[in-house]
Amino acid sequence: MSGLDNMELSPPPSCIKAEYETLFTTDSLLFLHELISTFDEEVDQVLNLRVSRKAHLDLSGDLPSFLESSSHIRRDPAWRVLPVPPRLQRRHVDIGDLAPCDTQRFIQALQSPAQGIQVDFDDGNCPTYYNQIKGLHNVFKVVHNQFPNAPHISQAPVLMLRPRAWNMVEHNMMVGGKEAPGPLFDFGLLMFHCGDTLFKNKSGPFFYLSKVESFMEARLWNKIFMWTEQKLGLPLGSIKATVLIENVLAAFEMEEILYELREHSAGLNCGIWDYSASFINKFGLRQAFLLPDRSKYVNMEKRFLRSYMQLLVQTCHRRGALATGGMAAPLLPEDRDAQRTVMAAVSRWSITVHTHRLSTLINS
Repeated sequence: MSGLDNMELSPPPSCIKAEYETLFTTDSLLFLHELISTFDEEVDQVLNLRVSRKAHLDLSGDLPSFLESSSHIRRDPAWRVLPVPPRLQRRHVDIGDLAPCDTQRFIQALQSPAQGIQVDFDDGNCPTYYNQIKGLHNVFKVVHNQFPNAPHISQAPVLMLRPRAWNMVEHNMMVGGKEAPGPLFDFGLLMFHCGDTLFKNKSGPFFYLSKVESFMEARLWNKIFMWTEQKLGLPLGSIKATVLIENVLAAFEMEEILYELREHSAGLNCGIWDYSASFINKFGLRQAFLLPDRSKYVNMEKRFLRSYMQLLVQTCHRRGALATGGMAAPLLPEDRDAQRTVMAAVSRWSITVHTHRLSTLINS
């Protein structure tokens, strides 16, 4: 197996041996090996940048601000992101944080009238070895129309595939004596097995990029996209990605993030809970940033969240990108009256987002 001498892969859990053998072919392993070998060092660089920025904030007491070094990007009114494919142009409802390893729920989501499904390999899905293999194989089956009760991939809700964040590793794969970056493991297998079929069916490949903290991280993703398109023979811009702006540092670099991904952007997304948590992560040592009980008091009407949402919407509309709202966390209860209460709350949130979007359009 030439080229794989310094690559190690753990054997599968006994109950998913067939799925393992479908995913980990000689060709897919060679592709993963090259992908990881090419970009592993740059993954380390963006993680080191996170550490250094956090240390600077802690030691200096500074607050994040808009970058002077990239002000020319923000001041240039001319650039726009490329238009998204038709299937992404009218997305009103996504099913959020669906763990694809849960086959029954995955099929139910595919049968729903939603326009999209956030297929989560990150923290909405416990990324055990079993769950990743089972989930990746279930996506493979959906894309290749191997679920008899699921609609054809061209008619099903679009799959918004969310690989793990940069800080996650795949403990069961070693390349060059080092554990593989989790996002490259997930992204590489999804693209190798499903990218071409999704593209030919005008249904992808579409991704969510979680927990991005800077435009440098967006730049790395863009390089990975371009490399992958070239390797798999896909046209430039075939891959589209929505960046979740769920970190306070990224909120000051939204235009730069869109700029770096302008051939591959599917827009930006608000993420209320992770965004709020990022305040604790970045400023948790400062008394001025103490947050109240989030389940009672933290919502998008609060000033620090409303400002962030308005800026995201304004940024996207200025650059021709899609702005999407975060997930509505409540689960639908069995009781019909309780269901109506939950749906009314979600509708009020949707109206709030739509009002902000409409106001931006009128004022732009």
